[in-house]
Amino acid sequence: MKNILFVEPMGAPYNIFAKFMNIPLLGTIQLATMAKKEGYQVSILNENILNRAVYPVELQNADILCLSCITATIERGKQIAKNYHQIRQQNHLPSHAVIGGIHASMLPSDPGPDFNQVVTGEAESVFLSILNGQNRNPLIKGSPLNDLDSIPLADFSLLKNYEKMTIWPVMTSRGCPYHCNFCSVTKMFGRNYRIQSIERVIEEISQLKKKWIFFVDDNFAAIPSRTHKLLDQIIKYQFNRYWSAQVRTDTAKDIQLVKKMYQAGCRIVFIGLESINQASLENMRKKQDTKDIIQSIKVFQNNGIQVHGMFMLGNDPDNKDIFFSTPKFCKQNALSYVQYSILTPLPGTDIYDEYEREGRLLHKNWNYYDGLHVVFKPRNMSPLELQQGMLNCFKSFYSYPNAINDLINNFKNHSFFTFQSFYPFLMKFLGKSVIKRWLKTNSDYLHYLNGL
Repeated sequence: MKNILFVEPMGAPYNIFAKFMNIPLLGTIQLATMAKKEGYQVSILNENILNRAVYPVELQNADILCLSCITATIERGKQIAKNYHQIRQQNHLPSHAVIGGIHASMLPSDPGPDFNQVVTGEAESVFLSILNGQNRNPLIKGSPLNDLDSIPLADFSLLKNYEKMTIWPVMTSRGCPYHCNFCSVTKMFGRNYRIQSIERVIEEISQLKKKWIFFVDDNFAAIPSRTHKLLDQIIKYQFNRYWSAQVRTDTAKDIQLVKKMYQAGCRIVFIGLESINQASLENMRKKQDTKDIIQSIKVFQNNGIQVHGMFMLGNDPDNKDIFFSTPKFCKQNALSYVQYSILTPLPGTDIYDEYEREGRLLHKNWNYYDGLHVVFKPRNMSPLELQQGMLNCFKSFYSYPNAINDLINNFKNHSFFTFQSFYPFLMKFLGKSVIKRWLKTNSDYLHYLNGL
């Protein structure tokens, strides 16, 4: 049987946060599991988890190379495919490279000549026909999968160094009924919210021993009645496992659901708060207001669940005041973790089409489309001012004084330390050095922005 190698590329070296991204793309694991069940020799290399580039000998042994790339990793993916063809050719061996994932789905012409086949959309319906040679089309469109229970349980043992993973990713749904202008989820998975059966979810999390679980659904509680039933089963089977999930602010409107989330083991929620500028929220079509944001934070915190707030800076209604008001808001509302991102016009999003049409994209060097670099012309500030403003927000929150305050508050509010209570202090303490490293690594890009 053929040797199938899956590779998930690392980001560019100047994205110093990439080293903390040790959660693999779940779709890669699932497709690899499908291939294994068909009898193929399968292995997965994730360069972030390996903390190194894939070795030439690893590429040499692959009859088929499969890559899944986001926009920020596509350039590295192209280089891996090029190296792969060269190595196989030098050893007088045939080569075949296939690419899929969000970037290839949004811009199928971009991956280029080093890929024999490009798969767009959901690949489960077409993947095995690619491996067995039945489908040789250079561009293949996958169909939305209606029966999510048909996806095999992910075999993480196929991933080299999977033992280093500290978090298990689990998916229970696909799609999102909302349509924010900065998000490509609906272009990839549609607005039809498809779900796995509760029995299937229970089966999957039951096989994942120890470690934290992260539900990677774009909106874990999009159907509250279904979420209640799922949580009831998790509680019934007494998993006693901590987990986190991505939710919207409106989840907090169901207090009983939040209480049940805590009882079932939820300890952190990732919420796309996005902005405290109401005009920006409306511009993003977020369908929430600042009152919703404040109330949701309060409800989760009052029920023992930490909030990881995610903000997006640089929307057209934003001016430079946003760099002062947002960190102030985060401190006032005692957010445990904060993720500041620069609005990034990713291919497949409405703002990408808008900014390209208006001539506002600075370049298409995809390495910088990672949410940490300014790649467009903002409306009410210069690109450099937006870049520096984002960095100042990080500096304001992830600082030694804030870390010490967290430590003092833990002493006041807890008779003993838990990892959950200690982790916000640790992140704030380490965050300062990470920011310094980012500045040093990205000095050339800052110089580029300064010259615009």
